[in-house]
Amino acid sequence: MFKPAGFAWLFVNEARILWRGSILVRTHKYVLGPVVVVGLMFQGIALILAAQIVRHPLPLGQMVLVANLNLFFFFVLMLSRAMTSAIDVLYGRGDVDFLLASPIPPGRVLAVRMLGVAGSVAVPWVLLGGVLANAMAIHGQPWALAIYPMLLAEGLVVAALAFALVVGLVGWTGPKLARRAGHMLALFMGVFIFALGQAPRFIPQAALGHFWQALLPVGSAPGVQHVFAKGLLGQPAALASSLAFSGVVFLLALVTLDARFASGAITAAAYRPGGTEARQGGEFRASPFAAVLMKNLRLLARFPGVVTQTVYRSLTLVPVVMILAGKLRIGSGTNVVAPLLVFLTGQLALFFISVMVVSDESPELAASAPVSSAFLKRGALVAAGYVTLVLMALPVIGVLARDAVLLPGLLLGMAGVLVCNLTLGLRLPIPLVRADFGKAQNGTMLGLILGVAVSSVWSLAVWLLVTPHPLAWVVPS
Repeated sequence: MFKPAGFAWLFVNEARILWRGSILVRTHKYVLGPVVVVGLMFQGIALILAAQIVRHPLPLGQMVLVANLNLFFFFVLMLSRAMTSAIDVLYGRGDVDFLLASPIPPGRVLAVRMLGVAGSVAVPWVLLGGVLANAMAIHGQPWALAIYPMLLAEGLVVAALAFALVVGLVGWTGPKLARRAGHMLALFMGVFIFALGQAPRFIPQAALGHFWQALLPVGSAPGVQHVFAKGLLGQPAALASSLAFSGVVFLLALVTLDARFASGAITAAAYRPGGTEARQGGEFRASPFAAVLMKNLRLLARFPGVVTQTVYRSLTLVPVVMILAGKLRIGSGTNVVAPLLVFLTGQLALFFISVMVVSDESPELAASAPVSSAFLKRGALVAAGYVTLVLMALPVIGVLARDAVLLPGLLLGMAGVLVCNLTLGLRLPIPLVRADFGKAQNGTMLGLILGVAVSSVWSLAVWLLVTPHPLAWVVPS
């Protein structure tokens, strides 16, 4: 009856917990059908893309360079996600202390959770790269199937490094700051990838060519730095060496962290006070509406990763700034700026109102106040709209200075998309991570899909409004 659970049972249980926490299960089960359809569409597109790749083969040196770049980007993107996942499985569930008190060997629990994180961060990229690998194999290039074991092996290395970093960061700064570090890493990588894509617009072609030439391997690409790339290209010796290295790194991290996990030092770090707590002081606002407004603004400020996620959604401002500064020209002029800003307004509004709805853990407390439910909803809507308009004020001023003719249509579109997406997010918030550890249960993918659709419709309407001849490009000159 009290026999310790075996490794297989723990692993299956861990996989079940991770699956239940995935975004598909946390929304609606009928989302799985569209996901399968989208997967088949991706496979069809990959078959067409693979046919073009096979017709234009690259030299080995260029293939190694491409493989190295892909492995680098995958590594950093996996690492940022693995850090937040490691914090969740160690500190977010609240069951580690219970497991340490059970007869289950602590090292077994740690190994299962490290494997779970490795799989959860690698599988999305394996599926994405796998459709292209399948298509390449169908077109007579079976070496491309090496992407499956290589990305899984990279997931093992990433999980080992993430757990080591998380244990060190949590013991030093606490779980919340460690999670913030993961969000900042993801933000930095996202901005870096975006900037790299825009580099040809700012760096002379000659300088950019010299940069890539310096990274280009010569001949058969000898050297340790190219082993993983050649493993991704399906070379047997390099693939075997890469898999062996990944296994050794994973086992080394497991053995190193096992002692701390067994002694409970990892879990104790989660509850170590960060210093003298500041005294909490505050007063009720002069009016109920002001109190409701400030409550929602504080929910937004306390949301983990609010800065990084806002920056992600605001990357649309990069082409806007480039167009307004004259560094980029699309179509007839600056008209495209208006629909871009309208789309951004809708996405920010949906995000902010969703945060306020999802993060409110005690709505019954506010409901007990001597105010109507509509009053509370208005407070959330005003707070989300206020933050959105504050962030959009500077781009609007830029449009006013550069091309004031766009301003009426822009303001009309911003007002329309703001009202629509705030109302939508209040009823159907998008899935988000809550302000504390754990997953949101009341977010829905339907709200996310509808929000993007509403923003797109308003953007299209504004583009048709501000462009003198919007369909001129389909009429032959």
